[in-house]
Amino acid sequence: MSRREVIQFFDDIDSTPLTQEEVNIVKFSLDGTNYILDLSAGNAKKFRELLEPYIAVARREGTATPRPRRTGSATPDSKKIREWARKNGYDVADRGKLPTSMIDAYRAAQK
Repeated sequence: MSRREVIQFFDDIDSTPLTQEEVNIVKFSLDGTNYILDLSAGNAKKFRELLEPYIAVARREGTATPRPRRTGSATPDSKKIREWARKNGYDVADRGKLPTSMIDAYRAAQK
């Protein structure tokens, strides 16, 4: 026995049957809630026309973009600072964050 499932789309406003090619999926958000409508071309156009005056004066909300991580380029090479610090009597670990006071002293010595 064979079985065939058919997906039928209907306009959410007037219940008109739509083919997959005719359906216009319209997504929008209001007050933090996202909505999806399946509409005919005509009803999608009407919906957009209704929103047009509000969209024209609204501000777009940007998505938060992460700030780029700082790289070592803003500070001198830590390997060079460690070498300088050892030569100048500082007690410095092989790894880890260098104290700001040590970086400042290195910069002052380079002037």
